[in-house]
Amino acid sequence: MRALGVAIFVIGLCASAYGEGGPASPSSTPRHLLAGVRAFKAAHYEEALVELRVVARAKDAPDDLAFYLGPTLYKLGRYQEALGVFLGSHAERDTLTDFYLAQTYYRLALYRSARAAFADLRTRGLGPALDGAAARYVDEVDRGYAKIPEPVVVDVYIAQAFALSDGRLAAAYLEEARQIEELLPEPHRRDEIAWELARRYVALGDARARALLEPIAAGGGPHATEAADMLAKLP
Repeated sequence: MRALGVAIFVIGLCASAYGEGGPASPSSTPRHLLAGVRAFKAAHYEEALVELRVVARAKDAPDDLAFYLGPTLYKLGRYQEALGVFLGSHAERDTLTDFYLAQTYYRLALYRSARAAFADLRTRGLGPALDGAAARYVDEVDRGYAKIPEPVVVDVYIAQAFALSDGRLAAAYLEEARQIEELLPEPHRRDEIAWELARRYVALGDARARALLEPIAAGGGPHATEAADMLAKLP
């Protein structure tokens, strides 16, 4: 289906390059996209990345570029970049892309997020091979968290989030910290995580900000007023 999608995209762009007055200057985006996809399928990932980076900079880049660029970065071991591509995509969700996303979470030691992603994939009718792989990832994370984690694990993820300039990546690490915090018998840095994560979700236009901001605003703590102001500005 993806190959068909690429072909339709190429035909559409080439057709639009010609009007009644004759041919106009055709876009080079389809050529680079096809070259990138072919290089990826041939396992020439560095070459694929060069071509797909050209596509990513083009004004007529396809909405689902993450399907090609994200896995290419994953194959090259550039996991943070891959995660940024996946999280920044606004294209309709795709099962195989989401599987790469889940694997990327796992490679970055964002294990709770990986587990959630793999568990969700299993509800979406994966084939036997992918379903079996997803099940193994879920089981492995569950075994790893069979014991209650130490609070210092939360500290590590928060520190990693603060070291990242990309808001989407920082939010991913804070979300991991939040999920691990929920496993602790006593609060450790729960309020701090909620506030920092809410701020980043607001900046990203992420709808999950509201659920975090409402209890902060109602709680009367040090960030209550600011949280209420943020809530008032949300769509």
